[in-house]
Amino acid sequence: MLANNNIDVQMAQLSVGDYMINDEIVVERKTKEDFVQSMMDGRLFGQCAGLRKTGMIPLMIVEGNPYRTRHDIKPEAIKGALLAISLSWQIPVIRSSGKEDTARLMIMAARQEIHSPEFVRRSGKKPKKKQNHQHYFIQSLPGVGSALAHKLLEHFNTIEQIILADSKALTEVEGIGKTKADKLFKFFRTGKF
Repeated sequence: MLANNNIDVQMAQLSVGDYMINDEIVVERKTKEDFVQSMMDGRLFGQCAGLRKTGMIPLMIVEGNPYRTRHDIKPEAIKGALLAISLSWQIPVIRSSGKEDTARLMIMAARQEIHSPEFVRRSGKKPKKKQNHQHYFIQSLPGVGSALAHKLLEHFNTIEQIILADSKALTEVEGIGKTKADKLFKFFRTGKF
């Protein structure tokens, strides 16, 4: 369906998620049956952890109504799982009516330009330990969360080396694709993301 809508689709085995959009968004797509089954067999929150560790923007799409499945599960359990995904894991959950609707949602996501707000207020207190200051600074960059900040510092060692890195060097860090690397490179030189 995506290819039929003139979308450049590349087939590849992903370590996490079902789709990657513009090297920025990782999508976990679930039918209503699979969503409930993954709750019951314990896969769901492991998948959430994997999505968060990518350093990309995570998104979960649930096709159909998860409250109407063949599984005998209380609605409160489903509500609790949906709340945990949205609040605890901070992964947006969007419900679609089916495959066609999911394809349309992903096309819309691909066409939107993802921008962090100019002024981002980080939650929590400023770290007191000197070694955490660099991490705190790096995670405030557009499109960089805590996990990706850790990977960047682990790879480059200093903020200066991250800023001086070219796009190719940035893509060597797990969780940074070509699009995000180009945007970070541009941000370091122009201040625009």
